[in-house]
Amino acid sequence: MAFQTWQVGLDIQNGQLCAIGIQRRRNGWQLRHWWQHTLPHDTLRNGLVQRQENLIAVLQQWQRLLPAKISLRVGFPPQLAMQRQLSLPPISLRGAGYHNYIQAAAKRLFPIDPQTLAMDFRTDKHSANQLTLTATRKEALHNWLQCLQQAGRVPQVVDLTPSALSVLSPVLGLEPDVTLVHRLHDHWLWYSPRQREHAWGWCPLDEAETFSLLQQRYLSAESVVHYSSVLGELPPEGTQALSPFTALRFLQPPLPAAESMYTLALGLALRPEDR
Repeated sequence: MAFQTWQVGLDIQNGQLCAIGIQRRRNGWQLRHWWQHTLPHDTLRNGLVQRQENLIAVLQQWQRLLPAKISLRVGFPPQLAMQRQLSLPPISLRGAGYHNYIQAAAKRLFPIDPQTLAMDFRTDKHSANQLTLTATRKEALHNWLQCLQQAGRVPQVVDLTPSALSVLSPVLGLEPDVTLVHRLHDHWLWYSPRQREHAWGWCPLDEAETFSLLQQRYLSAESVVHYSSVLGELPPEGTQALSPFTALRFLQPPLPAAESMYTLALGLALRPEDR
């Protein structure tokens, strides 16, 4: 039964690993599992996992707490990905023709040999006439999948971490144009649907040390901002606190002291599987 399978979001960052397990009920989502583990601040370098054996040991410890069958959704660093929009192919294209269209677009849009890339494409959320093409180097994706597989888990979904914010926003019942900002130890993530062509983004802290600088450089000044942080800090002036657990109908103690640490993990857990 699909309702019996836990959907598990796994967020691995410099500084900490956070995981959330939820289960669908008739009247909403139930929190079944949460787990946090401190990680070294050099666990990732430019998005790639360093000293894989250390992370694998932590993942093996964590996976013993889970049921044998879960639907695992893992966050992937946006700094490892490239994303471009392109027009939908002609309706007449199917099968190999569709594949060739995507390969030709990749040669044009990305400065890397398409044979070295893992690619995903889907209809753009904001325009039914466009596709969003996402690409990463195959070796970068392998770097991540190898850790998970050696720990005994194969993810059903690997998605960019800012996508977790875009999934969470409608489930929380927020207005469609609200901006979500999430602060991590070494970088920022945001989802801002007002910015149609670049609705999500990220930047390292050394490019914007404060939220005020982040807003000036990357966000619309008119947007309402809901803010969360792994630091457990109060939201900056002019923003509202993002409470991710309000997306869940059924909670039972003990609950984590700082729910905003689990923003990305919960957004990943809520993400539908690709069909």
